[in-house]
Amino acid sequence: MLKRILLPLDPSPYTKTATFIACKIAKLHNAEITGLVILDIPGIEKSIGPIPMGALHYAEKIELAKKVEASQRIEQILEKFRTTCEEQMVPYTEAHDQGYPSKAIMHATRFFDLMIIGMRNFFDFETGAKEGTSLTKLLDKSITPVLGVPKAYEIPEILKVLVAYDGSLPASRALQRFGQLRNPEAMEITLLNSSKDEKMGMYLLEQAEQYLQVHGMKHIKKEWTPEDILKVVDQEYYERYDSFVVGAHAREGIFDFILGSLTSLLVQRGEKPVFIGQ
Repeated sequence: MLKRILLPLDPSPYTKTATFIACKIAKLHNAEITGLVILDIPGIEKSIGPIPMGALHYAEKIELAKKVEASQRIEQILEKFRTTCEEQMVPYTEAHDQGYPSKAIMHATRFFDLMIIGMRNFFDFETGAKEGTSLTKLLDKSITPVLGVPKAYEIPEILKVLVAYDGSLPASRALQRFGQLRNPEAMEITLLNSSKDEKMGMYLLEQAEQYLQVHGMKHIKKEWTPEDILKVVDQEYYERYDSFVVGAHAREGIFDFILGSLTSLLVQRGEKPVFIGQ
């Protein structure tokens, strides 16, 4: 059951897209969205740099000015979030935190059913950084499934979803959490297994199909390939599908490593949503 969605907020177009998608999912599940804003105090302090002798007072004034400016921008970000949620008639709350953004987000995810976030994030906007940080840097310690979204995205009427499934624990967690999402009639699903053993691969796909069917998903295809999963998805499947379901990288077994590499590939391309089971 999906009732609480965490939406970390920054001033980028990624957050605009993530907010729109979060509202769509919240409506389907009667869920509440929490917009999380973080004041990056360590980043502000680091941006000031070394303080020359006798310049402490001057440095404190700069730090205070940066904090005030950051707080004003945070309020602007929250106002956009409120406006979107109210326009979409979705219940929402706001959460504030201070510190390292990645740590604050990972701490918060423990109390939510799903996190929706951009493929790139700009939580260090207080320091003027221009390059966004990849979503993969936020995955290591989260136990909550993550929906990574691109900079811009239009949800199609029928969503074509590719589920990469190799029977590993990360892939199985992703399958289970994906199966609990609603609106199955609006999805066409392809289960893909990449392995050397076709018999075992097809067995795993049949088990995965049965699981999704029990959860109301009907339009399911099964495909097996002996080819490398990265090459196959990148060259043959990526353009054909609207969204992907994968397991996060894990710390055990070669299959987990391969699937984790696929997660990194999809996030790196960053053009389509990726549902990552944790």
